[in-house]
Amino acid sequence: MHKSIYKKVYIFIFILWYSTEVIFNTTLKTFMGIRIETLSNAVSWLIFILLMIKIVIFQSYKKKELIIIIGVTLLIAIATVLSGHRTLLSTWMFIVAAKNNSFDEIVHIAYRILQIMLPLVIALCIFGFIEDFTMMRGSIQRLSLGFSHPNYLGLRIFQLILCNCYINRDKLGILNYCYVILTIVFIIKVPNSQTAYISLIVLLVLLLIYKYIENQQQIFMKIYLGGLLIGIILLNVLSIILSYIDVNRNLLLSRIDKWMSGRFSWGHRVWQIYGTSFWGQQIYMTEEEVRGIGLTSRLYLDNAYLSILLRYGIPVFLICTFFYIFLVREMIIQKRNILVIILFVYALYGTMENGLYMMAHNIFLIAFADLLYQKMGNKELEKQL
Repeated sequence: MHKSIYKKVYIFIFILWYSTEVIFNTTLKTFMGIRIETLSNAVSWLIFILLMIKIVIFQSYKKKELIIIIGVTLLIAIATVLSGHRTLLSTWMFIVAAKNNSFDEIVHIAYRILQIMLPLVIALCIFGFIEDFTMMRGSIQRLSLGFSHPNYLGLRIFQLILCNCYINRDKLGILNYCYVILTIVFIIKVPNSQTAYISLIVLLVLLLIYKYIENQQQIFMKIYLGGLLIGIILLNVLSIILSYIDVNRNLLLSRIDKWMSGRFSWGHRVWQIYGTSFWGQQIYMTEEEVRGIGLTSRLYLDNAYLSILLRYGIPVFLICTFFYIFLVREMIIQKRNILVIILFVYALYGTMENGLYMMAHNIFLIAFADLLYQKMGNKELEKQL
């Protein structure tokens, strides 16, 4: 009975947070006379308090779980204070608070919220209730359809597709693949969100390969999934290496970097300016902030791996890297293959966006709760509850 109530508490928190997260990233300026920035800050604190209550009061822990939670929390808390960046702490709290909840149920809820909120925001924009933020990429017009940036529209559609693929993982067919293809075309034509459509193209290719070898000899599936795991490790390592060196000195690497909108060269510049801090550091990015260090234009740090390393320090970077790799390995063992593919797509996403470790971008990080609490899959969890 108590566990059922505690499950509902987390679901309430998640719905409140995820719904408002979509709303607060639109062009809406005020709601009922209150500035969106004020509402966003108030909701953030409310979510923080509710998660703390859920974690401290509504959950019990085994000794091993408690040691891991306290240890990781201390490291992230130190890095959060030193960096002034709360994103990773928020993500960790959502993971810890998901002890009694089914990962599948959370994905279903996120999917329903996106199905409601996406059309709502677009409709409000079309009928003139909120503005459409428009920008250019060269000669290409990029529309946001009511979101604060075209990339946010691309992100939400990207999330919608991933949730759809995960929910329908046991019955993926031609309609699902057509759905992905149409979405890719839409993202290219409307928001022209590069990270979103590249990630979806990779997702489509990986799903088609998976479908082809699904009924082949088991050894092919093991090789395929093992290759994805190795790919995740390489994406992490290469992101750090290519950000450390000056890619502009190599013609091939320079072209790759330009194709990725300068993710590695910008990361290299930030690394040169700030260096590496063991426990974490504040990194100033905007024009106003960087004037204090003698720069005239803003900086960009969009590679998630480098961002964790420079902002949060070496221990947190190593923990995040180890946990992500270990999670994928466990999902392979549990044969949750579509989730493995999704986690690989997000690992690729992390080379171009910080969203890899942001819960607002990557709700699939909640799968870490299965690892933390040694859940062997959602069916077994539901039997226990």
